[in-house]
Amino acid sequence: MCSVAFIRSQVERRIPGALTIYERSAPEVFSSGIPAIDREMGGVPKSALTQMCAPSGVTSGRTTLLLSLLAQVTGKEQFCALVDASDCFDPESADAVGVCLSRLLWVRCIERGMKAVEQAFKSADILIQNGGFGVIAIDLGNVDEKLIRKIPLTTWFRFARVMEALPSALVILLPYSAAQSCAALTLNLAASAQWSGTDAVSHTRLISNVEFNVEVGRTRTKKPVQSARNNFTVRPQWA
Repeated sequence: MCSVAFIRSQVERRIPGALTIYERSAPEVFSSGIPAIDREMGGVPKSALTQMCAPSGVTSGRTTLLLSLLAQVTGKEQFCALVDASDCFDPESADAVGVCLSRLLWVRCIERGMKAVEQAFKSADILIQNGGFGVIAIDLGNVDEKLIRKIPLTTWFRFARVMEALPSALVILLPYSAAQSCAALTLNLAASAQWSGTDAVSHTRLISNVEFNVEVGRTRTKKPVQSARNNFTVRPQWA
């Protein structure tokens, strides 16, 4: 009976390095600007696809997280691009949180429905191929989930593979985790608001705090035993 050492030597002789264990270097990341999230996962990975997921039509913190990321990256004099499938980006809100608008390319999709989704991916494809952006974001967060489910898995796979060779981060806002295993990082977000004022008069009540809950559903930078949860709080300017 052949020993393990003999079998190993024969394999290595025919295929040098076949049984060598290589350690994968830690991926480079962009800081999200939110300490609670950066502590958990280090940041948003470069050369990869990240999906930020939350149901459409509800406050979740998804846009807050994206704007914080864009503020961090544009603040370091890097250019970013936002492909806006639903034409819902608010430049004033972005400017208020520190996004340098002169370093942000805003691509507004004029189509609606599935044509808007197709237009968004075509635009992102052009931006990726041309390069020069630290973060390329695609906002599909307000697109009907039925339309998102029509996007073939091969599309997510192709974008993920293309990003592996680039020093940029591709961030996609979605109503659910559509990219599945093609995403290097998946964040599921939800939020709960705290109100100030009296219940007797409805129009005197104001939001005093919004607590955002973040669940790391998938990450390649770390391998938690189970889904990790974290939260952060945002105070409105009038509070």
